[in-house]
Amino acid sequence: MRRLAENVLTLDYVDITAGGETKEKIYFYQASQFAFAKNGMERNPWDSAVQFRDELITRTFPAQSGFEASYHFTIKENVPSRLHIVVERPDLYSITCNGKAVSPIKGQWWLDKAFGRLDIADAAKVGRNTVTIKTSPMTIYHELEPAYLLGDFTLQAAETGFVVEPENDSSLSLGAWNKQGHQFYSGDVSYSQTFTIRRRVGRYTVELPKWYGSVAEVKVNDTSAGFIAYQPWEIDVTRWIKNGRNEISVIVTGTLKNLLGPHHAGTGLGAAWPRMFHQAPETGPPPGEKYHTVGYGLFEPFVLKQTTNE
Repeated sequence: MRRLAENVLTLDYVDITAGGETKEKIYFYQASQFAFAKNGMERNPWDSAVQFRDELITRTFPAQSGFEASYHFTIKENVPSRLHIVVERPDLYSITCNGKAVSPIKGQWWLDKAFGRLDIADAAKVGRNTVTIKTSPMTIYHELEPAYLLGDFTLQAAETGFVVEPENDSSLSLGAWNKQGHQFYSGDVSYSQTFTIRRRVGRYTVELPKWYGSVAEVKVNDTSAGFIAYQPWEIDVTRWIKNGRNEISVIVTGTLKNLLGPHHAGTGLGAAWPRMFHQAPETGPPPGEKYHTVGYGLFEPFVLKQTTNE
């Protein structure tokens, strides 16, 4: 089995300085409200505001306005060879990693075209790392949001948030991804098995005895046979089965719940109201185990079932 995209660490707490005042270990939502308030606005207008004509988007700010915010993360043992940080609208900021200037990779984005990717592998180090975004003057478009660390790593829950650790060949196995160092991962994981068919006869179905995800794609010999999204958890793959060796993969896809949250609004599922993203501990990042994520994954091997009239 293998992960088909980079692992993710959502960075939702920052240190922020604006208007001569500094706040440390503050949740991004409160930090954004603070940044706008310190620059002369009542609150973050993108959160909830009513605009008359274009009075908000045409607003200007003094030359000395702005803010500086820092995201922190810790790397254990060694720096992943592939390591990026994703920042929303990186074109609006000057950005450094551990004091070294970094820039968005031209033409590359992640999740949304406004989410730029910055390669920080050369600037990162073992231990505590700091990525700082800075702007002056302020504009109406400077809404502070979480940043996302991407790369080839696993996560270990810590007393505050998570620690980035090296991955290995056994980093993912059957079971919930969020119990295997992939708490924020929302992408695809491929599970493969090989079946030998001595005489192709009857009907063949792939069945998923126990799994959880948004959808599962089934591939037979590198060809998509379709998707499983509802009960019964099976799909007919007869037309793609051949005599001899057959490579079958089930690709389970998670959801953006684990990536985007809400992570601090309790354990209930089925709703994601705006206010649920406003809630988080005020004392800084909680223990990693307290972040609420969902256990997506394949929990038992899938089955290739043959049905004949013989």
